[in-house]
Amino acid sequence: MAQSRSQVAKADSSPPARKAAKSAAGSGRARTRNRRGSDREVTVAGTGPTGASEVWQARIGRDLAEQLRADAEVLGLDGRTDIVKAALGLLHRQAAEERMAQSVDEFYGESTPPLPLGVTLADDGS
Repeated sequence: MAQSRSQVAKADSSPPARKAAKSAAGSGRARTRNRRGSDREVTVAGTGPTGASEVWQARIGRDLAEQLRADAEVLGLDGRTDIVKAALGLLHRQAAEERMAQSVDEFYGESTPPLPLGVTLADDGS
């Protein structure tokens, strides 16, 4: 017997289906039990590391939320999703810069790394 889209959506959003989705860890299929106690297999879309995207959430205070809305207006960001994406992008860029600095430190060890081409030491006036 075929199920309508609304029946499938309702069945797949039930607590047992969500629990099965977590345990499926990206396999795309999961086993769960319906209300009558019989097992069934459900399709789990977008879960785990193989999904196209992930949802990350954080609860923030009202003051920070107000500040972020004002920041978003200044930066031309539309809504919370754009704010979070921009913030995560900045976090990632900062971490990448830190990794690069650490790799330079590891490579050169105790010696002084060379200056980039075209850069000279500043004259301290002495």
